[in-house]
Amino acid sequence: MDLTRASLLREMLTGTELGSRTTEFAHSLRRFTTRTGGLMLFGPPDDEPWHLTAHLDDELHRAGIEDVRPSLVRWAPPPDAPPHLSIGLDRLRDAGRGESLLVVAEEDPADTLLERISDVRRRGTTIFSIGNGDKDLASLSHESLIPELLVPDGFGWTTRRIELDHDEPQSAANDQPAVTDLESRSAEGFEMAQHLVSLAAADEETGQPAWRRRLRAAIERLSGEPG
Repeated sequence: MDLTRASLLREMLTGTELGSRTTEFAHSLRRFTTRTGGLMLFGPPDDEPWHLTAHLDDELHRAGIEDVRPSLVRWAPPPDAPPHLSIGLDRLRDAGRGESLLVVAEEDPADTLLERISDVRRRGTTIFSIGNGDKDLASLSHESLIPELLVPDGFGWTTRRIELDHDEPQSAANDQPAVTDLESRSAEGFEMAQHLVSLAAADEETGQPAWRRRLRAAIERLSGEPG
């Protein structure tokens, strides 16, 4: 998913639960990371969160937010890895207050991952997670995000994962990426949520108080064109 496609999707989700949750999640991530260089990303050994780290770093750098730019913590970086890819588990042992650990785990986390997270939490680090709803990971997280969208099911509301289709043709009318039915696709909802968090973290409004952002959102909705 490229930046244009992710930005379009974020606009479409304005006012939805997922749009609001990703913005609030990103706001908390920045608000609780008070130590320069204190944002760490971590995940399973076979699925380290390279993708989110790279996008967060790009967006924060583009926005001129240098003090919260993330570092990827790896289980076993090779000796010849470049500096930004050579941060190992020792970094977790040095973590403390004013820092945040963002855990990305699409599958149920193994005990070894949960143990590392628990150790970091005991040192006073704030734990954030993007996961599938695993109870053990959620219990260790101060704030968690599950890439789901509330949709009507005929009797109330239910949750469904969502995705943006990479293969949709370009719209001939406005040359904008076409978006699939957000309620029917599921394979890439996890990736999509990471893009939304990256964009929201670099948003100028992310550092504003929650009541100010809610007020602005309400004004924008009231002044919008009728549907």
